[in-house]
Amino acid sequence: MQFILIPFALCFLLYIRQENRYRFRAATALKITLTLTLTVCLTVALARKFSPVLLTAAVGMLLCAGGDFYLQYIRRDPRKFTKGIVLFSLGQICNIAALLRLAPLHWSAGAAMAGFMALAVALKCIGRWNTAANDPWLTIYTVLVAATAAKSLSTAAVLAGTDCGLLLGAGGVLFFLSDMVLGIWNYQKTHILLADLNWLLYFTGQFMLCAGYIAAVQ
Repeated sequence: MQFILIPFALCFLLYIRQENRYRFRAATALKITLTLTLTVCLTVALARKFSPVLLTAAVGMLLCAGGDFYLQYIRRDPRKFTKGIVLFSLGQICNIAALLRLAPLHWSAGAAMAGFMALAVALKCIGRWNTAANDPWLTIYTVLVAATAAKSLSTAAVLAGTDCGLLLGAGGVLFFLSDMVLGIWNYQKTHILLADLNWLLYFTGQFMLCAGYIAAVQ
């Protein structure tokens, strides 16, 4: 994964530039390219050494690539945005399945899950987010992404002291935080810097999850 870090980062910076210039088509193409790049990395690793973990993770990343496409319509088309939510929900199910194959459930997962859900509920209530147009799918997705983050942390606890544990734990948490920032941006404050922060957290989290899965089976 270290070999694609610089090209990935450069592509990400170009993507951010297109988003900040409101170039919808260019930004959409670059966003999908970033996620598909991670899908290819997982697929190449799978071809080199078969693993149910890599297979599940690759499918999940591919689903997220589809979700990234529809998420671009977050304010343009509520129905397409909902399709993105569904695809990301399926992607989180794949993440949870992959993480369960790497490590059994740990008591820390329950505590982390409670904390993540409390944060999500607090942000929604304080910000008075009106999510009616995309519920119940958005609520289901929130539970799933919180579960992914909780399981990634518990996996990190079980695999303490390993690079893959650290990568998976941090990746899952950053993915969750990116969605919380996205919620603030979409339902509360529409500042472009919040959108930039969301994309930074999201792609950093996805990259770390990808690297963590690959490291875990090598």
